[in-house]
Amino acid sequence: MKTQSSGLTLLETMVVIGLAAILATIAIPSFVRFMTENRMASEMNSFETALMLARSEAIKRGEEVTLCTSTSGTGCSTSSSWNAGWLIFTNPQNESDVPDPADIIRTHGSFSNTDTLVGSNTTLNQVVSFTGLGILVPGELTGGNFNLETQPVDNSLTRCLTIGPGGQLAASEPGQPCPAE
Repeated sequence: MKTQSSGLTLLETMVVIGLAAILATIAIPSFVRFMTENRMASEMNSFETALMLARSEAIKRGEEVTLCTSTSGTGCSTSSSWNAGWLIFTNPQNESDVPDPADIIRTHGSFSNTDTLVGSNTTLNQVVSFTGLGILVPGELTGGNFNLETQPVDNSLTRCLTIGPGGQLAASEPGQPCPAE
């Protein structure tokens, strides 16, 4: 009489564990990169949305609207990194800070990781202001680039957002260089 065994032998179990380990070794680095790409896309989209909101609010209200770096969410900061957070406020008197808390349109907190977002020139390092016509205020009229990088720097993940003098935005593909200013 023949007996049937149900279950796995030790050798079969070791082969399955070995195959699972090989697959995990291949998949985990790709998954980490995928998560980094998605996080950076989300961060750049948030910033691009903030710029578009500031511009559209300036046009809608017919007065200057400013987007500035902010670590507190209640006033502009001297930080040159947009990844620390930002706020949007109405700014009809062209103030260097929020004149009244009621003027704040929207705030955004800091990024939760080591990504950095900086402007390519001294004007865009801390503030972007739009006139009631939706163009950059005089003094910022040349526009520039915003660069998003992850730490450690991986050039294939770097993202660039260009703002033109008329307030128009153009995003480059990840890993592509920013256009010359």
